Amino acid sequence: MSAHTSQMDDIRLVAQPSALPVTELFVRLILTDWSLMPMLEQVTATARRLVETVIDAGDPRSPSFVTLRLRLRADVLVVEVDDDVPGLPEPKVAGPGERVGVTPGVGGARTTWCELELPGGMNAKQVRLPRRQDRRTLVDEPVSGDPVAADPEVLERLLSRLSGWSGQS
Repeated sequence: MSAHTSQMDDIRLVAQPSALPVTELFVRLILTDWSLMPMLEQVTATARRLVETVIDAGDPRSPSFVTLRLRLRADVLVVEVDDDVPGLPEPKVAGPGERVGVTPGVGGARTTWCELELPGGMNAKQVRLPRRQDRRTLVDEPVSGDPVAADPEVLERLLSRLSGWSGQS
């Protein structure tokens, strides 16, 4: 299997229960962008399970951060969750075709991952990805102290995606 990543998107969240609906929305937006909606239910359940494990093990009075990452590589979509909560249980395989594991990080941090096979024998190079322009910040740094506005194209895209989402799985 190739270790080359074809596409990756991530989001950093506070490990609180409110992170779960954001996790679901993030998965829906990314899979829509990647034209992988047939995987929606499986990827959403996996991402939710991994994020929820961190939330349940954390201290609600002093929540940590959790980073959720979706990555296309070879013939799999990888769901990764970075955390620094000590003593988390090992992840469990929840469905057929899943491969799970934990990669230790620095200072007690770790990445829990789950590989999910792409549908229909696809590989990452065959996944239709959105056309992306060069990365730029959403807003320019103010030099003169003038008010800063968000990029209207980014706001339009976000509102368009949100208005098309019914909120049902």
